[in-house]
Formats: sequence, C-alpha cells, structure tokens
Amino acid sequence: MDLLLAYWPFWVLAAVVISAILLAKMYSQPARLPYRARGRLVTKAELRFYKSLYKAVQDDFEIFAMVRIADLLRVEENTQNKRRWINKILAKHVDFVLCEPGKLVPRICIELDDSSHQRQDRIERDEFVDAAFDSAGLPLLRIAVQKSYPPREVRELIDELL
Repeated sequence: MDLLLAYWPFWVLAAVVISAILLAKMYSQPARLPYRARGRLVTKAELRFYKSLYKAVQDDFEIFAMVRIADLLRVEENTQNKRRWINKILAKHVDFVLCEPGKLVPRICIELDDSSHQRQDRIERDEFVDAAFDSAGLPLLRIAVQKSYPPREVRELIDELL
C-alpha cells in the first residue's frame, strides 16, 4: 500500500492521459465523413416540368431549382419571436425560382404539387408558405403535377402572375 501511495502522481497522470485519449477518440472526426451524394436534384416529375419551363422562359429568366425559402424571404427587423419565424422557413424550399438575368433577383417562385399536397400536414404547410410569400410580395405559382406541360401554357401562367 505504501508503494501505491508513493506513486500516486503517476496514477493520476495515467488516469488523465487515458481519459484524454478516450475523449479525443469520442469527439474526433472520422477519416471519412458520413455523407453521400443524393444523385438527382429534382424528382422525375420536376425534371419533366423543368424541361417545359426552360423552353417557356429561357430567354427571359434564369431558373434555379430547390431553393430554400429562407434564401428568398427574410423576417422583418424588430419582429417579436423573430427566431421562431426564421425557424419556420429554414427547412422548407420551393421547387423552382425564376430570376432576372444578370441581377438574379427572384421574380416568381413555382411549386409543383403532387398527390402528397392533399395530406393534412402538407395542406397546412402550403397554406403557411402561400401566406409567407403573399406577405413578402413575391409571387408563388402552384402547378399540379401532370404528364406534360406545354411550354406556352406554362408561360401564360407565369405571365398572369407577373
């Protein structure tokens, strides 16, 4: 026992070193991070729409896909519970945004609504998103998923909102 007490600084140092090694392993970043490419940016239905949209607006707008609403709208300064309002838009996106060429100012946003938009949770989400865009004065066009989208008809819908 006297021998153990005589070497107590060694035992404390050993415990600290072992603890440090274990903590470092616990919080260290793995050599390969756990991310993988998702593949395509849009669904097949969205890609079909994109092709028609491109034909309809290619000379007048830049098209962006899957844009976060938080990158399009901002919460006004001095808003009560500002963080709450920001959080409501952080994880949401719109399917397409048409911007002014050269300036990249958003002019109109487009949501492609498939059958999932008939669920109650999606209806509530869509009502919130519609109200947010309306409040911001940024037009939001909703188009139901279809087998085809004649470019002329897509352009007419866009022009009606602008």
